[in-house]
Formats: sequence, structure tokens, C-alpha cells
Amino acid sequence: MNACQHYDIAIVGGGLTGVMMAIALSHAAHGEAGAPAIVLLDRDGGQTRPRRDIRTTTIHAAGKLMLDTLGVWAHLDAAPAPITSIKIADGALPKQGLARRRQNAFRLDWQAGETPMAFVVANEDLIAALQKVLADRPVHLMTGIEVTGMTRPDGDGGDGLARVQLANGDEISCHLVVACDGAHSQIRQQRGMPRRAATHRQTAIVANLTTERDHADTACQRFLPTGPLALMPHGPHRVSLVWTLPPHEAENLQTMDEEAFCAAVHDGFGDHLGELRLDGPRLLWPLVPAVMPQLTAPNLVLAGDAGHVIHPLAGQGYNLALGDAAVLADAIAAAAARGLAPSHRSVRTDYDAGRRFEVRAMSAMTSGLNEVMSFRPRLAQLAGTGMQMINASPVKDLLQRSARGGQLARANLLEGRLPE
Repeated sequence: MNACQHYDIAIVGGGLTGVMMAIALSHAAHGEAGAPAIVLLDRDGGQTRPRRDIRTTTIHAAGKLMLDTLGVWAHLDAAPAPITSIKIADGALPKQGLARRRQNAFRLDWQAGETPMAFVVANEDLIAALQKVLADRPVHLMTGIEVTGMTRPDGDGGDGLARVQLANGDEISCHLVVACDGAHSQIRQQRGMPRRAATHRQTAIVANLTTERDHADTACQRFLPTGPLALMPHGPHRVSLVWTLPPHEAENLQTMDEEAFCAAVHDGFGDHLGELRLDGPRLLWPLVPAVMPQLTAPNLVLAGDAGHVIHPLAGQGYNLALGDAAVLADAIAAAAARGLAPSHRSVRTDYDAGRRFEVRAMSAMTSGLNEVMSFRPRLAQLAGTGMQMINASPVKDLLQRSARGGQLARANLLEGRLPE
């Protein structure tokens, strides 16, 4: 063994969730004599990540307020695309004629009012802004070092220290490990925490498109029999496509030439935005929604995709991660105010209580809606009628407020305040 360093908190994973988590928790945990209380362990260090990430992230209004409070929003190089309205349609489109024009109508739509309900940010811009802020926070960043395991020498019954083993032979001792290492979290697997994953029945094809008509800052989604097709505003006359399909159909679309691909998207989505043109490469993303029955264990918290993987149809995956960080920051700050370490069981209890309802509700909503619309056509027909009813009921207002965030999870950062 080479060396053992001590920190209050070790965050495993240096992606969008891990860096954001480190920034948020740096406002709640404070090291002794000015030393960093947090270490962020980034295996890749940016070396193995793709040079060009075409993906985007949808951030609801509460998440934008949180990132603004943390100083991240001001560092975004490109202005995020606002979402001021949402339009939803269902059913495949006839090829032409009056039936196509009727089916092209959006059965459910709502407006944001004075301020956008969400924003679309390029992943490349978001990680760059996060890293700029991280550089000025009291966080020790370790890159290019793989985490090989986590142990608790004093057993799982107390609130003592954990040890994180590194591939170079070093160890880190800490009060709390926050696993932000993705859907296949090695830390979660090594600790034997259960994971309930769906069968891989769908793959998303992701791309950026230019549009003939102005999208008017509107997020559009059509539920097709094969899966939902979403177009999110991503700049003037530019949208981000996320189309969920059976794996073989997604693979076929990936191999089409540009003209055939754009024609397929147009046939599936409709004429609302006019002619569509591919703007850059296409990416396939296998979808395997999963829930973790346990979000915490002694000295351990799961966050982001390590704790929940939801279907992308609502664009809420990263918003759940923001909620994870905001709630955990409050829990750690509350413990610190009572002189308690981040390993204290109250931190885990508060985190679990603050996250379980939103995570379960969002997982159930996205998976359930996708199941009905993609795999149960008779129920989907009834759901189409239900959309019209929702559009004229108070439920519409509830959905609109939920789309803005901050409804199912309450935390200081989501309300524009630093942890107290």
C-alpha cells in the first residue's frame, strides 16, 4: 500500500453528475484549516471522452436556478435554448390528405407564461462550464485513477470511516462516498446493492437537425407505435432529436443515408417544422431504465444514473441528478450544523426521504407512459383521448408546474439559495 489520504467526502465519477455534485457539496462540507473536504475521482480525466458530444441536456427552471446559484450558468459559452411551450401528439401519421392534416394536430399543449419552463443545453457546453466553476472550488480533483473498491473496516453497523481503493495501490479514507459513476456503477455493484432493470427493448437515436420553420421555442413530442419521437429547440431553426425505437429499427435508421434518414424523421414527426436536415452525426443510445431499491448504505449514497435510470421521453434524467445534489447538500449542511460528520445516519435518512418520492414518481411516469404508448396500442388509443381531456382540465396546470421542477423535491439550491 502506498498512501492513505483522508477527506470528508469522496465523489466517484467525473461526468456531468459528478462535477456538479462536487460543486454543490463544496458549499455544504468544509475541510479543516482550509483543506479541501472533498475529493473528486475522475477515471477518464477527459482523455477517453468523445471529442464531439452531440447530445443535449434539458434543465428545468428549478435546475437552471440551482446552476445559476452555483455560478455555472454564467460560464455557458452558448446561450441555452429556452422552452416556452410543449406540444404533444400521438399516433402514426397517414401518408397524405385530410387524415394526415387532422392527425398532425397536437392534442396536448401548454405555455410557460412569463419565464421559460426549461432550457436545452449542449452537453459539451455544460461540462465545460461545470469544470470552470470546479477549478475555483475547494475540491481536490484526481484524474486518470480508477477506483477498484470500497470497504468499511469497522463493518456496516456504525458511522465510522470508509476506505476507497485506487488502482495505483493508494487508499482514500472518508466519511461518505457519493457514487456518481453511472448506470453500471462499480461502487454499487461492489457493495452488493440491488438493481432492478427493464429489458432492453428500445434504443434511442440522437441527432441534431435544422428546420425549415421556426420552432418558436417549443418542445414537440409525438408518441408513435414504435416509440416516442421528440424534437427539442436547440438554437434558431435547430432542434435536437431523440427518437426511441426497437433496436433493429434504430440500427436501420443509423445506416440510412442523410436524405432517407431525414425523410423518415419527417414521415414520423409530421409537417409542423417543415423540411428537416441533418446537422452532424447520429448516435445510438441503448435504453435500459432501472431503479435501485436502496439509494443509500452505510457511508454510501447513490446519485444520478447510479441511483436511477429513467426513459428520456420527459427529458428529466439530469434534473433528477440535480435534485440528488441539492437534497444531499442540505442533508450534509444540516448534519454539520449539529456537529455531525457526513457519515452520520441522519444524512442518509434525510437524503432517502428527500429523493425517494420524486425518483419513484418520475420512474413510474416515464416507464408507464412509454409502456402504454409504445407497447399497448389499444390503451394508447384511450390515452390519446385522455390527452384531450387533460388539455381541458386542472391536471394540465399540475403537469406544467412539474415540468418547471421544484414540485416533487424541495431543497435550498432548487429555490436559489446555498445550503444552510
